[in-house]
Amino acid sequence: MVKWFWTSNRGDGPNSSAVDPSPIVRIWDAPLEEVDYFMIDIETSGFSAERDTILSLAAGCTTGKSVEFTKFMYDVVRHDHVDHVPQVVWDLTGLTPEQLRTGSELAEVLREALTLAVNRVWVAHHARHEVSFLQRYTRQIWKLKLRPLVIDTATVAQALGRLSRVPTLDEVCAWLGVDVTDRHRADADVRMTAQIWLKEMEMCQAIGLRTVSDVIDWTSARAFG
Repeated sequence: MVKWFWTSNRGDGPNSSAVDPSPIVRIWDAPLEEVDYFMIDIETSGFSAERDTILSLAAGCTTGKSVEFTKFMYDVVRHDHVDHVPQVVWDLTGLTPEQLRTGSELAEVLREALTLAVNRVWVAHHARHEVSFLQRYTRQIWKLKLRPLVIDTATVAQALGRLSRVPTLDEVCAWLGVDVTDRHRADADVRMTAQIWLKEMEMCQAIGLRTVSDVIDWTSARAFG
């Protein structure tokens, strides 16, 4: 079983068995339509992984060209003190202080999400945001270094559209004809991300990109090169 951690100082974290690199190699070279994907979106109190906090998390599992989730989770994270959350965040996300005060413990939310992620390629829009927050908290809670294999639908869109900047989720939805509903709600955003990736996958295959490594290498070179 693959775990998404390069080093472990403790044995009680998620996926705490020894690393077997061979499944990661197989996933890296797997055809896009055969890969198991882990879609994730989080809402946070701000953009800094070091200063801000996770407010809610949604994640789901898909395979190949299906947008139907075989497993799905959505949780609001418990915070006893919410004064640090700006009003604009409450307005955008639709979350309330009462929801956060009665939410789930962060460690349990992360444990469930990372269990879903095992042996899957992560997919997120503006993935650096999601990954940086999860890296901080897996390091803080379990002293583990999180290193997932990630496809960022934002950089894929930037590369495919030959754009000068990374597009927002709303912009990519408009471009690809994905309906925007309940924007900035983690559970809705992750469902839109799944639809975006399906359309992007087909576009990638149409220009000869067949595997996970093809997409990551090509889009990285186009977007950041």
